[in-house]
Amino acid sequence: MAEKSVPNMRHYGRQLFICNHGDCAPAEHAERLHRLVLERNRQQELNKLRNPHRIKCTLADCLGVCQGGPIVVVYPDGTWYHGVDEAGLERIYREHLVGGKPVEELIFHRHFPEGKEPAYAPQVRGDEELAPPPWEPLKKAEELQLESEDRAGEEAQLRRLAARRTRKKKGLVIVNTGEGKGKTTAALGLLTRAWGRRMKVGVIQFLKHENARFGEIRAAERMGEIDWISSGDGWTWTSGDLDETAARARHTWTVCQERILNGGYDVLILDEFTYPLHYGWLDGNEVLAWLEANKPPMMHLVITGRYASRNLIDFADLVTEMRPIKHPFEEQGIRAQPGIEF
Repeated sequence: MAEKSVPNMRHYGRQLFICNHGDCAPAEHAERLHRLVLERNRQQELNKLRNPHRIKCTLADCLGVCQGGPIVVVYPDGTWYHGVDEAGLERIYREHLVGGKPVEELIFHRHFPEGKEPAYAPQVRGDEELAPPPWEPLKKAEELQLESEDRAGEEAQLRRLAARRTRKKKGLVIVNTGEGKGKTTAALGLLTRAWGRRMKVGVIQFLKHENARFGEIRAAERMGEIDWISSGDGWTWTSGDLDETAARARHTWTVCQERILNGGYDVLILDEFTYPLHYGWLDGNEVLAWLEANKPPMMHLVITGRYASRNLIDFADLVTEMRPIKHPFEEQGIRAQPGIEF
């Protein structure tokens, strides 16, 4: 007969159960005590799975006893406390969970007679003695937030310094997606910046009508030196023939491939390119594989449109989601206006 495998158990010294059923004390009181234990565990470094003295804390729906809660139970000692507030829990944590000595005045029940409690498991196992950091008052949430922001700022500064030292550059794949307004607008702002730097820029629009005369097209003509291709037959919701719309999109992708390979662009915008991928007019995996193999290393490729797929997001270097908060049409019935929407 094959030997039974021994369960792989995570060691811990003591476990704390806090009743949050709500009959003998509001549930939010128990939840506040639970957060306090978690904060203490982090500060005392007793939250690590590999620490044999780890303190495990669990919220229990009901412990079966209503005795002036919140009720807190320490196991395996079998010691039940009641009427526990934050100050009381601090004492239980420091004196009992860490120090091994129960807080007598808060006890209302012992599962084992005093002095007959089960042995402390880490001692039985022969683990190293408990040596937590010095006990200090818990920091307030505001202080923790400030410390977190300071650390984030320091880490960001280190990343900037490292980036300056390496001087690493690459042509980015940038995706502007989401339900909100501004995806193409943001892409055109980037194009204007690049044009101002005398970079070679281009725009290929997949859905906008080939005869459209939107404000950005007129601006590009006045600026000069901007390649602009609009090859669609209008938006999908206004299309009279979606088969024709899909065929145009597939043809435009062949134009894109040629321009990416031979156009010499520094920045190329594929406006509304997410839609042919989303509607299945083009195979998204094949498109991304082709881009990975053929996009010039220093070309910046900007893709706009709703419904960016997960694999496109993973493929991109920079992804921004436009989220609608307030819109003049939805809130006030104001239609699209020249210079704002077109």
